[in-house]
Amino acid sequence: MNRIAMRTKIVATLGPASGNPEMVHALLQAGVSVFRLNFSHSTAEAANELIAMIRAARMELDIPVAIMADIKGPAVRVYGYSQVLPIEAGDVLVIESRPPEGIEVLVSPEPGRIYTNLPELDSLCVMGQRILLMDGCLAGEVVAIAPGTVSVRMGNAASLRPKAHLTLPNVEYPIPFLSEKDIRDITLAVESEVEYLALSFVREATDIEEVRRLVGRCRTVSGRPPATRIIAKIENAKGLANADSIVASADGIMVARGDLGVEVAIEKVPIAQKRLIRTGYLAAKPVITATQMLESMIESPMPTRAEASDVANACFDSTSAVMLSGETAIGRYPIKVVETMVAIIREVEATYDNAACHHNIPPEVAVGDLPNILSYNAVTVAHQCNAAAIVVLTETGHAARLLSRLRPCMPVFAFMKDERVFHQLAMNWGVYSFLLEGSEESLNALVGKTLGICQAKGYLKTGDRVVFLAGLPLSRRGTTNVIRVETVA
Repeated sequence: MNRIAMRTKIVATLGPASGNPEMVHALLQAGVSVFRLNFSHSTAEAANELIAMIRAARMELDIPVAIMADIKGPAVRVYGYSQVLPIEAGDVLVIESRPPEGIEVLVSPEPGRIYTNLPELDSLCVMGQRILLMDGCLAGEVVAIAPGTVSVRMGNAASLRPKAHLTLPNVEYPIPFLSEKDIRDITLAVESEVEYLALSFVREATDIEEVRRLVGRCRTVSGRPPATRIIAKIENAKGLANADSIVASADGIMVARGDLGVEVAIEKVPIAQKRLIRTGYLAAKPVITATQMLESMIESPMPTRAEASDVANACFDSTSAVMLSGETAIGRYPIKVVETMVAIIREVEATYDNAACHHNIPPEVAVGDLPNILSYNAVTVAHQCNAAAIVVLTETGHAARLLSRLRPCMPVFAFMKDERVFHQLAMNWGVYSFLLEGSEESLNALVGKTLGICQAKGYLKTGDRVVFLAGLPLSRRGTTNVIRVETVA
């Protein structure tokens, strides 16, 4: 697949259906740019194996690929059974609070009794309290309360999956943001130098700050300071209410619509999605739209028309990336689902009016510090001279992210010397990164070198105009101060 022909990036979750070298390689060739590792269902050994697998594949294919460790966070689940539990309308389930350590291996001796890691369930509930299980697929109300337990009469029938989510709408849970498992998982991910951490159930900016302090204390295998970037998952009512401050504090966000649609009225989720996408990308932070995007393809080789429209609308809203969860982790058609998503994205992008998007950028995006001003004007010049590409020389990736948020109609080719930045930029809309090797060179030499690389790969041809964005001196961070237009000879 020609990766340059697609601006919106694809995140794929690895699992039993895809966690082998052949499938990782095939998913990358199909169009995946970011792999998600779900630490809710992973051991340290399994995670390390997948990380090594991804790194071997991206090295072999010589392409930028980001690894995202998705941390469980303060998720509330139900336990005590290992097989699907059939529930009928009118059944009464007794739910008992148990300490989180070891709860995953407990087996309930009573068929109508299950466990939860949410402490003090009896004190959090009142008679008639609504309780949702499995992202709202099962709903019931509390009919009895006893020390440490509540009895819930279920309002509908369904098959309750093991480790399903439990939700008490509009109730704040008395649990810390990071569990001991989360701390171990974050430490492992940062020490292994994965590109991104995705933090579940972020409630406020202080949750991000807590994790940044933890990241800063970690020691990487290479000995370099940690560079792992933080994605905040917006998936509860409090996180949505604090979205602006969370976006400002995080390095990116995920619109996690499954849990968000349980805590927030379902009709409000599409509007929240649009607002979060725009808030995120205008802040130069990547935005991932996630959950149930092509869910029917877990079992079917074709998506529903509604799912195709869902993916398309996220792209029209200018999301940075769309994410596949169970579709690639446990689905029957991992490659087919990626190919389907690629086809939808490319069809949308062929009709997307990038020039109108640029004209509708809020005035504050075009002003401020020098990098803001120059990135805006570089895109303006590129549109006006019908440039085939924008080339940016960047140390940290920041200049490339500023260009990405403006959603230009031409690709952004980002050149850097840091391999970590090279892979991190795989998440960003319309950015395609290249590693520069060798000692420091003059701007003229780097212009010729970068054009030669793009031309050799077939991304540029003789006669193409290219807009360059760079900073002088070249080795100093935060000095974007040059716009230059070149024609490929």
